[in-house]
Amino acid sequence: MNKILRRLIYGWVSLLVLVAIEFAGSHVALPRYLRPILMLPALAMVAVVGLVFMRVATGPSVVRTFAMASLFWLLILLGLGMMDPLTRAIYAAH
Repeated sequence: MNKILRRLIYGWVSLLVLVAIEFAGSHVALPRYLRPILMLPALAMVAVVGLVFMRVATGPSVVRTFAMASLFWLLILLGLGMMDPLTRAIYAAH
């Protein structure tokens, strides 16, 4: 097995492990202040895809600049998406 194929298989297996961690973590009852921890496997998956499959680290500086800008916007969008679940209050119906 050559080096490129081995790197791709390791990337794929690491994505599967991260999906399993995220799936298992989503079934654990967490307090409200610990819920953002569930975003860590998703961010790690983004890093694996960018580094292993897209090979951003070996690209020219323009590629790295656009990758960093896209990660910045991804963090903004994830933050805005988490605003609703983190701030939602459950009121009892009478």
